[in-house]
Amino acid sequence: MEWLEFKRWSPEVQHALALQAARLGQTAMHAEPPRPSATMLAAHRLCTLLRQYPRTNPWGHPASEC
Repeated sequence: MEWLEFKRWSPEVQHALALQAARLGQTAMHAEPPRPSATMLAAHRLCTLLRQYPRTNPWGHPASEC
């Protein structure tokens, strides 16, 4: 695939992009962090629960890597 070559952006376009980036930055600063889903919380609880018990190997397979 050939690379498309563009001329330099006009000052108006550069200014508009700078304003848009500033607005996006302000929005990102004031946005609440995403809340973990119920599935993620359940997965973390299960992982914590499983780590509380010793590992067993009833079938005699080689131990898994940690």
